[in-house]
Amino acid sequence: MNEWARRLALGAGIPIAIVATGLIPYLAFRSDLPERVASHYGIAGRPDGSMTPEQLLLVVGVMMALGLGMCAMVALGRRRFQPMVAPGMSFIGAFIAGLAAGILAMTAIGQRDLERWQDATLSPWALILWVGGSLAVGAAAARIASTLPSDDPDDAGDIPPPLDLAPGEQVFWTATLSARWPLMLGLVNLILALVVTALAEPWIGMFLLIAAIAVTTFSRIRVTADHTGLTVRYGFLGRPRTRIPIHRIATARAIEIRPSEWGGWGYRGNLSLMNRAAVVLRAGPGLRLDLHNGKIFAITIDTPETPARLLNAEASRLEESRDHA
Repeated sequence: MNEWARRLALGAGIPIAIVATGLIPYLAFRSDLPERVASHYGIAGRPDGSMTPEQLLLVVGVMMALGLGMCAMVALGRRRFQPMVAPGMSFIGAFIAGLAAGILAMTAIGQRDLERWQDATLSPWALILWVGGSLAVGAAAARIASTLPSDDPDDAGDIPPPLDLAPGEQVFWTATLSARWPLMLGLVNLILALVVTALAEPWIGMFLLIAAIAVTTFSRIRVTADHTGLTVRYGFLGRPRTRIPIHRIATARAIEIRPSEWGGWGYRGNLSLMNRAAVVLRAGPGLRLDLHNGKIFAITIDTPETPARLLNAEASRLEESRDHA
């Protein structure tokens, strides 16, 4: 698929599919809907808020317009975005639009022939399909956006010479980096989770609690480089972890990481969807891995020259062993 076709798919194909998913059921069953439809559900799945079908169409229409506008901005814009920005915008935009279309479709299908909006129910399977489908369409948009030309930073860093390793010699390198902002952000999320659980929706509080636990894992990372590749362990328990095997690494280099060029702080991007990912705890020195399939992984770490030279040496050693095999 050429660039023009990819831009057309992102700027028109995905939007048309999203709008059709929501609008076709609504138009088909509009005359069968009650005067007011359920628009909000409590934790038990029972409706506790309503609006007219026209108001619902207006609300979801605004959501779809905002979301699909982000996709169109990436697809049709002449200005190149930085590599992590375009896929991120496309994912968020398509995901929001998918959620809006799902609301409209589920309401039209699930509430037709009802006499009162209070009789509506929210099926767990429909909820899973709704959110899962929105995530899938967001992932598809991000994948397409990641293949478009981007404004890649010029400062990619020089490839350092490999370490001079004797035959059979193995070197192990490890370093730890800590940051305070994940702990502070996790504490704020924890407080919000407790307040929301006590005063409002428990399921929102549970979501905030999960977010608090997730963000605190970035308060500490341990990076290891050896003959097997690169390993990143998160948090004080070392879980989860990211593994880049040595056979996937083409070159390693030391770079200066600017969070704005990698989409912000934390774990940014995705190697499968966006062709690049980064672990960013702060601005400054970092390690960049260029993989054989053209994808890029980067991580902020002190003294990145040493692991870069070690990984280059092991990658060269692996290539030589394959040539002699």
